[in-house]
Amino acid sequence: MPEQTFDVFLAHNSNDRPFVQEIYRKLQNRGIKPWLDIVEIAPGDVFLTKIQEAIIQSKTAVICIGSTGLGKWQDLEAQISINLFIQKGMKIIPVLLPPVKAIPNEALTLQQFRFVQFEESVENQQGLDLLEWGITGVKPNSLTSSSLSLPDAEKRSPFLGLVQHCDPTKILFIKNIKDPSGRWAYLLEGVLPSKAPTFELMWRPNGRGVDRPKAGDLMLLHQQAKVTHLIEFLDGNVRKTDVGNFRLVKVIWMLKHKDWHLLPHQKQILGFDPKYRDGNTHSFRSPNFIRFNQAWKDLKDFQYNLVEHLAELSSADR
Repeated sequence: MPEQTFDVFLAHNSNDRPFVQEIYRKLQNRGIKPWLDIVEIAPGDVFLTKIQEAIIQSKTAVICIGSTGLGKWQDLEAQISINLFIQKGMKIIPVLLPPVKAIPNEALTLQQFRFVQFEESVENQQGLDLLEWGITGVKPNSLTSSSLSLPDAEKRSPFLGLVQHCDPTKILFIKNIKDPSGRWAYLLEGVLPSKAPTFELMWRPNGRGVDRPKAGDLMLLHQQAKVTHLIEFLDGNVRKTDVGNFRLVKVIWMLKHKDWHLLPHQKQILGFDPKYRDGNTHSFRSPNFIRFNQAWKDLKDFQYNLVEHLAELSSADR
């Protein structure tokens, strides 16, 4: 990336400008240098040119989501930011403005990022502290383990029932995923814990097998030698873009509260160690999936054994 002049780019719907201007001032007071269109774009400047330059020159993009959703310009800003996340690992932070409680379905690609929520107003101290932490990478002393603890109702994995009642024979595919920044992909911390989240799973433009899973099929996702998700394909549609191809999926299993670094090695869960890192779709029914076929003679044995392992992990996810 070119030299980064700004700490954070503030993408917002013009309907939410009063909230965002207040966030802008609060960040400045904390020694953070934000970019805001009405402050930085002079009369006669070309909006698109200035916006692209500003995003490229920013370390982080904050996508503010208010009650009216994403505006047209903001949607473009979000897409540019996501492209830079994919290509360069740019940090993206969704910010939920009052009274928004969760990232809307129209912004599915943002659901993989942990959000910051301002529940009642942008004066919320914890919201500002979390935003500062996300932008600077330095955790304010005010953010203690007790202040960040989850309510009791959210401490048990919401996916235990889903994985226990899923059809194991639908587990037909596996795919390696990777966050370009080196962090965990699809943490989905921007989704209400009470819901089974949906998101768009990405394949690179030249990735193979994006159209192989059918609606209702299940796929395992693994990364950094850990199995992190079991997902269900919600339809057969493929959304194609210049940066990648996307499928809409629902999470059947993932751990919400456990440190994923502490998960068992994927070989303990799968019974074999996949060695590919290509991001393509791999089918358990393929005769060419040699490592799987050497480890498992019967697909159904693998499927039911896998569900038992995932259910055990969910039971301990407190």
